[in-house]
Amino acid sequence: MTILRRSRPRRAVVLLAVLIVVVLLSLAAYQYSELMTAEYRAADSHARQLQSRSAAESGVWYAAALVGNADNLSSISGNLWDNASSFQDVGITDGGVNGSSTDSDNNDPRRRMLFSLVSVRDADDPAASSQPYRFGLTDESGKINLNSLLQIDSSGNAGSTMLMLLPNMTQDIANSILDWMDSDDTTRQDGAENDYYSTQSPPYQCKNGPFDSLEELLLVKGVTPQLLFGNDRNRNGVLDPGEDDGSGQVDRGWSAYLTVYSRESNVDSQGNPRICLNDNNLQELSTNLQPVLGAQLTNFIIGYRLYGGTQSSGNSSGRASRTSTSDSSAATSQINSDMANTGGKRLTKISSLYDLVNSTVSVRVGTGRNQRTVSLPSPLQDSSQQQQLLPTLLDGTTTSPNAEVPARININTASQIVLSTLPGLTDSDVQAILTNRPQVSDTTAPDPSYNTPAWLITKAGFTVSKLKTLEKYITTRTQVYRVQSLGYSAAGSPVSRVEAVIDTNLGRPRVLAWRDLSELGKGFDLGQAANKP
Repeated sequence: MTILRRSRPRRAVVLLAVLIVVVLLSLAAYQYSELMTAEYRAADSHARQLQSRSAAESGVWYAAALVGNADNLSSISGNLWDNASSFQDVGITDGGVNGSSTDSDNNDPRRRMLFSLVSVRDADDPAASSQPYRFGLTDESGKINLNSLLQIDSSGNAGSTMLMLLPNMTQDIANSILDWMDSDDTTRQDGAENDYYSTQSPPYQCKNGPFDSLEELLLVKGVTPQLLFGNDRNRNGVLDPGEDDGSGQVDRGWSAYLTVYSRESNVDSQGNPRICLNDNNLQELSTNLQPVLGAQLTNFIIGYRLYGGTQSSGNSSGRASRTSTSDSSAATSQINSDMANTGGKRLTKISSLYDLVNSTVSVRVGTGRNQRTVSLPSPLQDSSQQQQLLPTLLDGTTTSPNAEVPARININTASQIVLSTLPGLTDSDVQAILTNRPQVSDTTAPDPSYNTPAWLITKAGFTVSKLKTLEKYITTRTQVYRVQSLGYSAAGSPVSRVEAVIDTNLGRPRVLAWRDLSELGKGFDLGQAANKP
């Protein structure tokens, strides 16, 4: 007889183990997937940030290419200041800026990169209340160059007067700024030299040299970040939350009016070296001047160098006093003769181009009893000739043999506050400049008459004597630009922000300063693309 034993029930340990292993593997796979997803997102975010940074950098080089070649300006109607069609949402493709491409990435908003070039408007800009920024560049020559103050007037008196007309400036700070730059250790009244800076913690030396950057001002006695940069912490010209210092108004500080980067080459509007009127080789000077100024004005200038000139009163609003044809011919012959035989004669130096406007040259002609004096008036006294000849004279000639002149203020772009610091200007003079100069919003290329300060006489009604006072301080040239470039994708964020200062350098542009402002945020409401989250 067979006895059947009942088998022991299985406990499914293996099944449970398998299930546990599966669960653990699933959790590990899920965790790994989450980690890889996070890594992917981080890598993608980093890549997009790099792309936006590259787009912002492309904007800087785009601006450098535009300002470095005058021929490129025709593509934007010569308007570098307020030109949304040329500087807002500029696309980048593998074919170049705004070029064509078959790359599929350009159809992906996340990969299609854009940049915008922006600048904060001056407070006196009529459009500033509704739109605090514009799409374009900023002219560094529209500001006071600190390093030029002592070059123009080594005593510092003129510089001190100009600085004192800036908002919130005090005499002790103005003198301390000048002390920081001058080469001596003599302290101006309430200023500061080594005896002050050596007592600071930590101690440091007074530079006694030019500023290398605007931020260097923070080392000067009395200068604070609030005075230098105001309450506009993110540098966008808008009073954002947390920036109000109680005034209820945006304040950009002295950074809106001061620079250390502007420069001015002694060249004409075509980039050619100007003709120096104080050249002692009069024959060569005459040969160079005639194609530029014509025979009559050239002859007068040579006569001025030979015999000097006398100034007449008035503003040359009528016609020049007439000289008979025979006397004029005799004077010309005598000038040509004396020009060829100076014999070591001491020539008169022309200290100001405006001295030639109201002057008269006396020429001794004839011999013996027939010797007489012929008065040769400047052709610039004739208002009908002045409108043509004066701009040509100011553009093509100079009284300095140097390749550069101390950086001056561009009256075509300077703000009202900067213009008000110019010596000898009244409030009505400043208003006349603001009213008659080209506006930044003009969509057409500026009139060539604005290429020189002559328009202050012909359009704004300034006197010649006032222009002579201003000559060392004003220009209509721009050689150095500042720009903020924002890079982003067509899908929106992230936004990179770069600020750069570009020197056109006579067709060989170079970047003088570069700063990443991305940590300040995008700052500007650039339009649909850049505003996407």
